[in-house]
Amino acid sequence: MSSWRKGRKGGGLFKMKDAFVFLVVFTSYAVWRNHRFSHHHQSEAQMQMRQHQHEQHQRDDSSSSSSSSSGGHGEKRLVNENEDREAFESSDEEPVDPSPPIPLEPMMMMMPPPPLPPPLAEKTLSPPPSVERQQQPEEGKEKEERDEYEKKYTILPKPDQSNIPLNAQEVRSDSNHPQWMKDMWAQQTKALTEEAKKELERKIYEGAIPPELSHAKPGDAIFVTFATHSVRDFAKNWVNAARRLKLEPHFVGALDEKMLEDLKSWNVPSMLLTGNSVLANRGVQFITAGSAAFKKMGTVKTKFVQDLLDMNLNPILSDADVAWMRDPRAYFNKGTYGKADILVSTDCIDVPGDKDDSNKCAHVNFNTGILHIRATEESKNFLQAWKTKVATSTIAWMRDQPAFNLLMHEGVRGHALENAIKLKDMADRGKEGFRMVYYAANATVKLGVLPNWLFGNGHSYFVQWHHKQFPEDGEPYAVHTTYQYGDDGQYAWGKRERMRQAGIWTADDREYYEDAHTKYLVVPDVFAQVKHANGPGGAKMKTVGYGNGDYRVAIERHFAEDKVRRETVRNLLALGKLLNRTIILPEPRCYCDKIWNNLNACRAPGAEKFVLPYSCPMDHIYDLPSWFRSGLKFREPGFLADSRVPDSVRNDIIRVNVERRRNSQLVLEGDGAGGEKTTTTNSFDIGEEEGKSSSSSSSSSDVQLPFGFTAAMAEEALKPFSSHAVLEFDYLAEEGVFCGFHGKEENHDFDASVQGALSHYQYYCFTEPWLASNAPRSGRRPNEPYEPQVVKRHCGEMDTSMRASGKVHLGVIEHINKKEEQNLKCTCEFGFGVPTALETVAKGPMCTHESHS
Repeated sequence: MSSWRKGRKGGGLFKMKDAFVFLVVFTSYAVWRNHRFSHHHQSEAQMQMRQHQHEQHQRDDSSSSSSSSSGGHGEKRLVNENEDREAFESSDEEPVDPSPPIPLEPMMMMMPPPPLPPPLAEKTLSPPPSVERQQQPEEGKEKEERDEYEKKYTILPKPDQSNIPLNAQEVRSDSNHPQWMKDMWAQQTKALTEEAKKELERKIYEGAIPPELSHAKPGDAIFVTFATHSVRDFAKNWVNAARRLKLEPHFVGALDEKMLEDLKSWNVPSMLLTGNSVLANRGVQFITAGSAAFKKMGTVKTKFVQDLLDMNLNPILSDADVAWMRDPRAYFNKGTYGKADILVSTDCIDVPGDKDDSNKCAHVNFNTGILHIRATEESKNFLQAWKTKVATSTIAWMRDQPAFNLLMHEGVRGHALENAIKLKDMADRGKEGFRMVYYAANATVKLGVLPNWLFGNGHSYFVQWHHKQFPEDGEPYAVHTTYQYGDDGQYAWGKRERMRQAGIWTADDREYYEDAHTKYLVVPDVFAQVKHANGPGGAKMKTVGYGNGDYRVAIERHFAEDKVRRETVRNLLALGKLLNRTIILPEPRCYCDKIWNNLNACRAPGAEKFVLPYSCPMDHIYDLPSWFRSGLKFREPGFLADSRVPDSVRNDIIRVNVERRRNSQLVLEGDGAGGEKTTTTNSFDIGEEEGKSSSSSSSSSDVQLPFGFTAAMAEEALKPFSSHAVLEFDYLAEEGVFCGFHGKEENHDFDASVQGALSHYQYYCFTEPWLASNAPRSGRRPNEPYEPQVVKRHCGEMDTSMRASGKVHLGVIEHINKKEEQNLKCTCEFGFGVPTALETVAKGPMCTHESHS
């Protein structure tokens, strides 16, 4: 129930730096307030103790688990620039505790392929189901099951609310908080006008349910999302899932007339929400983070939830960028969760900590992107307070989600809520039906926090791929596309590409998969991935461990992998332009997480257990909006494995064998044991055991090209195969393999057209060498407020000044390459390097063919 944030300049809904400041208000203070950073100065013995405890925790988790079971039409503008860019506020960026313990042992697993989506119906919008709503289970059976659960826990009395200190999350100007926090709380905006407040108090329920909601009966759980026309694609994806899963009744609240027209044409229950006029005539083209309209959006949504509760409906609310995969109603009603007034998802990325269910995620925000509210008097009173806080607060960023978090923490000593449930057998804690429920909001509501692996966020699902790495933990019910970096003020590119890459996006037209005029160009995944040398001591390392030195292995592999991938993709783009084909991106493999914090063994704090390498989203490695602004023709990784692609395309492949560069030291995953090349088409298998491969020999190739081939050579060799659906090149990974177009000007124009798409900046700052050098540089002076300037903390100055003074060379290991970690002046490295311009390559010594001009 929130507004999407956008992470780029130029009209983005929420700039990345603003997102950082906004969300860190609620979490970094917990870090500062509780002196979480102090243990960076622990002795070696203390560090070993923490590691031992974490190792024990791993054993406990293992024991517990064993007892339980893009691409696209780049030239096609998807959103009119004059339309409303507002969508939903979600926690795309959530700072976390920068210093949890670092695990010791690697888990020797690799990223499996993404799931294949089910075939689409004839139209991209699924038809309405034949039944109005899912039949409810028999009351007798339901009561019997409920009674069995209730025998195993008791409801605790409400905690004493006397002498409760001020809300620990509030920041006052006279406190010792960091200046950036004080500045954030000081930012002001106008509250709603009295006329707008009156409009938002007008009830749509006056004793009779409106016709638009007549398909829902009192007592029903109703699935609800909200949408403006600018996010119609996501509304379509949401509706498709609701119909496929028979999530009935469901409803989409229209926030403008255009969206209402679309919903009616799709035969989706909808209405124009009361109070939407507060968004009209707002005087801005885009709704930005500091605008009054951004806040007003939250009041419209909370007002509608109030109306639903008045009708005795129990809304299951989700943002339109949520993908539903299972019906959650039985899970919501099971055991302790059945006693909660409100259930909410979390921004926590620590899956083992959340599974432990002992408040280890207490310092992290609740995320209102998935929210179930029962029509209790307690919930109704909370909704009134929630709506009022958003509508009347003059704090600029006090939108619906921050207001929810602040209200829930009223009357709370610190950040951890107090238990409302006592289990009779603590061994049940965290199990299905026995998740903890808490007293919140001055002990006026009982709140349940949904598990982050079953109601996934953008990190647990699209980065950790927890549901694939640990299928025994259960299939997710839903995923919310948070923690991503690829949106801008024009469109939610990053969210859509993540869903496409994972196979859970159903809003594309059939032509996206079946256009007979579109031809494709691909390099098999294994020929865009490096076969890395053995690890320390000669150990074979398919994955990267968690020890103090493993960050070096990780960042070295990360940059080596990216260099090969970026060179391959640049050459694919060039050949795609030459041959008028749409490229299919290879599956990207990353060895370091992308986060705005320091990294533990190249992993985000709180997610130290996830497996490296991982199948990384495009927004981790590319400036994704540039791909669309540049009009590049591409499809997401895994496109050919999608069941919606016709067999006539998937099986019509011409294989092109390219000669290797003489004396090349590069070894790719697709290379055989003796160095010979093998081929495969987008296998997605980045973890095959040595000696096992489904790939075929390169002797089956249809076309041969020399290293350093030119445009003229490629056109002549491939002309007889122009009608075939797919051209598969087995090697484009090194500079000079393709020597460019027909002339200097054409090379220059191509370089300019892909510069933005191939450029991407990201810092990687490492906890381990920083600790070894006693963290001396910045942000740790006694009695000084903690400032979240990551690079300055690690290198003594901001990265902008480092880059301006020539201290940073992207994609090069240059700061942590000394053995004496105590003497390092900077404990960050910076990606990513851009391939040498094709105009320069064409003039180089490797491009000497007579046909090259």
